[in-house]
Formats: sequence, structure tokens, C-alpha cells
Amino acid sequence: MANQGDKFTWVIKSLSSWPSLIFNPFVNGVCKLYSDASEKIEKESMDVSGFQVLPSQVESVRLIFKRHPDIAVEFRAKNQHLRKACMGFLLSLIETLCQSLEELSNEDLVEADVALTYLKDAGFKVDWLEKKLDIVKDKKEKEQSSLARLQEMEDSLLKLKQQCSDMDALVEKEEEELSDTRTPMSFDDVV
Repeated sequence: MANQGDKFTWVIKSLSSWPSLIFNPFVNGVCKLYSDASEKIEKESMDVSGFQVLPSQVESVRLIFKRHPDIAVEFRAKNQHLRKACMGFLLSLIETLCQSLEELSNEDLVEADVALTYLKDAGFKVDWLEKKLDIVKDKKEKEQSSLARLQEMEDSLLKLKQQCSDMDALVEKEEEELSDTRTPMSFDDVV
């Protein structure tokens, strides 16, 4: 790339190193990029209650359906890719709620609220998850209040420590004056 003032010129020296897939992504009318990725995902996926999930997600999804068997009764999507995406979305939301409060920002909780609304609109029954989100929001609010109070206490303690230090200095000065006052006069002082 050569810079000519405010204009940029892109120079491609050789296209032979680029995969032919970029120039011809369709083979027999099928999107090869999507097809290859889809086949790989299907080989790695397992069916749990009508949802294709990754092997690492199987236990989590089974537990969700065990505890909330009616979660997907009104779920409308029939396309397996959309079903998989929505389940991934649900799992991501649950993982978000499992994060520590220190890791969660207020913006994260707002986005979790939006995600929950999306899942409800898609037909998932997630009232239980909404209650958990409310609990996390309450905890986050309490955390922030506690942090503010703690900061106030630390500031007050710092002031008190400074006052103690100042008082120690005054006591030391007064003790020195008292010592000087108590010192008896010598013969030379009197005469």
C-alpha cells in the first residue's frame, strides 16, 4: 500500500495465493462456505430435546430441560440453525449471570435484559431466568452501594488517622514542654 497524501492505493501482487473459494464460493448452486461449516457443526453436534448442541453443552442443556421442561413448548423456530443459535444465546445469558459481580458491568446487565426479552419473544418460557436476572441486578445494586459506603468509611478513617497523628504530635510537644518545665534550676541558673 502506497500513501499518496490523503489517498491510498492498494497493490495486490499475486492472487494465486488466495483460496479459490473466495472467487467461487458456490458449487452446484450451494454456498460452499456455509455448507462446509454446516457439515462440520452437524458432525460435532448432538440432539438434546430437539436442539443441536455441542458436546460441551449437552449436560447444561439437559439440566435446563430437566429443571424447566416447558421452556421450549412455545418456541416457534423450526430451522435447526436458528434453534441452535437461540439455545446458544440462552446458554450465553446463563453464563453471563454466573459471572462474579466484579466482572459484570451495569451495561452487561442491560444487555442481559435485552437478551432475555429476545428469548421470551422467540417463545422460550424463561420467567425463572428473569427472576435470577433480577436477583443479580439487586446484588449489583447492593454491591455498588456497599462500595460507595466503604469508600466513605475509608475516607473518614484516613481523616481520623491524620487527626490521631496530629494529636500524637501535640502530645509529644506538650510532654517536651512539661519536661522542660519540671527541670529544676541549677545553681548557675539561680545565682
